[in-house]
Amino acid sequence: MTLTFRRTAAALILPAVLATAACGKQAEPAPGGTTAAGATASAAATSDAGATTAQPYQDKAALIAGLKSGATSATTAHVVMDMTAAGEKISMQGDTKIDATNPAMQVSMDMGSQMKLDMLLVDKKIYLKGMPGLPAGKWAVVDSSSDVGKQMESSLAQADPTKMYDQFEKAVTDVKPMGEDPVDGDKAYKYELTLDTKAMGDSLASSSGVKVPDTITYLAWVDEANHLRKVTFDIMGSKATMTMSKYGEPVDITAPPAAQTVKAPM
Repeated sequence: MTLTFRRTAAALILPAVLATAACGKQAEPAPGGTTAAGATASAAATSDAGATTAQPYQDKAALIAGLKSGATSATTAHVVMDMTAAGEKISMQGDTKIDATNPAMQVSMDMGSQMKLDMLLVDKKIYLKGMPGLPAGKWAVVDSSSDVGKQMESSLAQADPTKMYDQFEKAVTDVKPMGEDPVDGDKAYKYELTLDTKAMGDSLASSSGVKVPDTITYLAWVDEANHLRKVTFDIMGSKATMTMSKYGEPVDITAPPAAQTVKAPM
């Protein structure tokens, strides 16, 4: 049972890592939007303090500054991911409370023929329900200091859209504005981003077990409130779309009752 738990937990890392890195070359064409050259005329206005105040952003510094300004109102968010990998459809949805010192997250993942799993991160404890070998309806409490616990906590953290900003700051080498393109009816701007995989470290390659190219590109949408609203990627037959919404709306994330928990076999 311990080995089964470890293998299953490890299998959950790949979708989360791929999602947060959004590592792929997206072949989707720009929807008739402004080209990089044409967008220059409507470049973001900049205050005396250097803070970007309007979109579309023309470079990495402006984009990061915008996203960080939007993060001040991003106390919560709702995240949905749909992914196809190795012929298997994977879906995830959940809510997150964005707090640098004590984040809280609740995520439900449907891994097709593999399993359906619920995950919680509350008060720095990880809870899993639906793991093979566990009593039906019970939540397994994972020791966050264990190797599996650290991996799971890292995976759960990808439900926090602001974690992508750290990736951007480390690895983005080029920002190409692709014009206005709404997300769920809300005004948003689309960007093609190029990332240096070396700047992202070895976590992606070691987690996915595949060799990644020197640079990767993906598409990102940012709304007028400077919130990241959508990310898409397509790499080596794995395609995914992540959407983020309901920023700042109340969410209720609580730990399950003690009677419904068991210690996870490690």
